Amino acid sequence: MNRPVKGDLRQLLFSWSPRYTVSAEYAARVLDVSVPTVCRMIAGNELEAEKMNPTKTNSPWRVNYDSVVKIAEKIYQQSGVERRF
Repeated sequence: MNRPVKGDLRQLLFSWSPRYTVSAEYAARVLDVSVPTVCRMIAGNELEAEKMNPTKTNSPWRVNYDSVVKIAEKIYQQSGVERRF
């Protein structure tokens, strides 16, 4: 029996490739902020993200990795801190 690969299904759910998303927790670690701050950044459209299951309110976020890198570069340039990733 041929079963569909999970990555194929996720590819249909996200507007970008799921290989380039990270969890909100990982994004918080990279940016050196809390998870609620990451959620506020998502709500303020500073980070691109989508819920794994948009119909559930407690569904986890998947954050676009490129948007995390862009924000991290901006923070590091402003503060003069070395990159941590």
